[in-house]
This record gives sequence, C-alpha cells and structure tokens, in this order.
Amino acid sequence: MSYVTDRAYGSNSLWVWWQGLRDRLQGRHARANARRGFLRPPLGTGRLVWVEAGGDEDSIRLALGALRALRESRLDLRLVLTFEHEYRPLLERDLAGLANTGFGYGPCDTPRVVRRTLRALSPFGVIIAGRRPAANLCAALAETSTRCIALHTPAATTGHFEAAYPADNMQAQSWRQCARADYVAPAADLATLLVEAQVDPNFRGLLTGAASLSLWWLLGVRAHDTAALAAWWAASPLRRDSILIVSPADDARDMPRQWLRVSSWSRSALSAGSILLADDNRWLPAIAAASDAVHVMHARGSPFWQAMAGGCPMSVADLAAAVARFNSMPAAQAQALFAGVHAFDELERFWRTLQDDPIAARTRADQLRRAFWGERRRASDVNRELLQRVYDW
Repeated sequence: MSYVTDRAYGSNSLWVWWQGLRDRLQGRHARANARRGFLRPPLGTGRLVWVEAGGDEDSIRLALGALRALRESRLDLRLVLTFEHEYRPLLERDLAGLANTGFGYGPCDTPRVVRRTLRALSPFGVIIAGRRPAANLCAALAETSTRCIALHTPAATTGHFEAAYPADNMQAQSWRQCARADYVAPAADLATLLVEAQVDPNFRGLLTGAASLSLWWLLGVRAHDTAALAAWWAASPLRRDSILIVSPADDARDMPRQWLRVSSWSRSALSAGSILLADDNRWLPAIAAASDAVHVMHARGSPFWQAMAGGCPMSVADLAAAVARFNSMPAAQAQALFAGVHAFDELERFWRTLQDDPIAARTRADQLRRAFWGERRRASDVNRELLQRVYDW
C-alpha cells in the first residue's frame, strides 16, 4: 500500500474547495458533497461502525474484507464504508447482499468537516484501514468515547487507539514507539486472507491452445520501464517458445497501446512472442496459477501474495522489500525463497535455468506456496482476534 492520501481529502481548506468545484463542474456532486462531510448513515437503530479506507486498490480490498467479516460476525451492526477513489467492480462484487450497509466517498480532514461527519454518522466504532490516519479525525475521535482501531496503517501522529493491527514488523515497531495504541497485535498481513489460493489453471490452455509454450509473468511494470522491456523481449530467444504477461504497477492506460489487453482478449490462443497486458486484476489468480515463473518489479501486497499462492517460482527486483513482508519466518529463511534479479538479461538466464531444470523449479514453487500458507495461518489467527474484539464491543 502506498498510504498516500489524495490532497482533495486532506486538511487544506483551499485545496478541498478547489477539488470540490472541479467535481461539481464535472457532474460528480456525490463525491463533492461527501468530501464536505454530508453523509447519511444506513437506516436503523443498531450501533454504527465506520470503516474508513484510502484511495488505492489494496486499501479498498482490505476494508471490504473487514466489512464482510464484521457482517458475518455481527448482524446487528450498521456498517459504513468510505473511500477516496471508487473501484466499482470490487464494490459490486464484495458488497452484494450486505444488509444495513452504506458506502460511498469519504470526507476530507478539515476540522469543520470532521465535526460534521461525526454528527452525521455518530459512530460507535471506527476502523481505519490501509491508509494514513487523518490527524484531525483522530484527534476528534480521541475526545469522544468512540472506539478506534488502526488496521494496517502507519503509526498515528494524533489521537488514541484501542488497538493497532500492523501488516509487518516495521509497522508494529512504529506503533509501539508512538504509544498511541493500548494494544499492538502481532504483525500479520490480512491481505493473504483475500487471495484466491485454489484456482483451476484453465487459463493456460486458453492462452496457448495446442502449442507447447512457456508463460512468463512480469508483475508491477511501470510505464517508464516499458521501452527497455519491449526492446529486450524483441531480441530475446525466449520469444520463440513463450508468451509474456505484463501486469502494470500503475494505470494501465499509460502502457503501450499496441499490447493486447486481457480485458479485450477474445479468448483465442496467442502466438509465441506475444505480450499480454493484464489490465484487469480479476485475472491475476488465473495468471498466477498458469505461469511458469513470475518476476516482481514493483508490487503491492495483494498481487504479491497472489503470485506466491499461484505456485510458480518467483524472482524479485527488491529482495529486501520482499523479505520484509514475512512475519512468520526469519529473514534469512524468507530471503532463500526468491532469486534476486536486477536486469532483463539476468531474468532471461534465470528463466532459462528453470526451463532446463523443472524439478528445481517445482521445488522453488512448493517452498513459496508453503511460506504463503504460513503467513495466511498467522493472519487468520490475528483476524479472529480482531473480530472477537469488535464482537465484544
């Protein structure tokens, strides 16, 4: 997660006003109203829990996972989800059938809007999920009896929290140092619970047809890397017997237009040397299950764990960042799971090594899958504790 808050949701009144004006001129009145704190809670009399997400996709996924788990454990609660940016396919899928649940854009963090929001929602509890805690909101909540939980957030600079649930050991240490939470849970990445771990690998057959082709996956490619990537792939001998799948790190609209996008793919087999752009993250579980290997250039939490769960060997450009994600094993043991690769020529040699030694490749994949399930079991234990805490409210 990036934890970067859109300036339109910060505490600069002039900037908030300007963004609100832009939204109204573009017809996005609901977003502008919500940013000013004009929110409506779900009907009913049950206690209200507000889950506040940020603007990136991982934050929304985390918040949605928390929302569904809360609904399953407490049918009496009214639930509200707010966010900075809308991911409609995620919302439509994960909010379907949830009773007494409201969702929409959230408020900015100016003091006046914070007061208006708290009057409108009157929350009994607030869960801040996967975003940097807003200073004015946290300060206002600390002045009330509102229960407050930080879920996978950086340490807060203001306010007081009943509990913090960090995603990794570094985050846990920062929460212990800031002393703003009564309880800091063991570090565990709950994104592992949202990964589709058992996927039928039919995608491979659709992509290759009757041909015997290798599938190589580049995860987290940024737009400025694409020129070098294309030049390498055009000259690589791998093109003769392989298909390259590319997942963008940022907006897929910034990627080369000539690459076939999975969102417009006709489900017909591709020829050797093709590049397929995975511009729809709903395809990531199928890609992870079908690929011969994945190289992680830049990746958020959910795609990283999805790649591990898929059961293929992994190489990473940033070995330290990959190792830091693990909470249930020593760093040296986690480091041995990955090949550190820093250039496309190195990556080609590594992939060729996997082709030449399929037993070693399978051993690597099995080790990664076992490590993923270790992290998932740890996350499951911490998640049960979190749900029990809310159940006891």
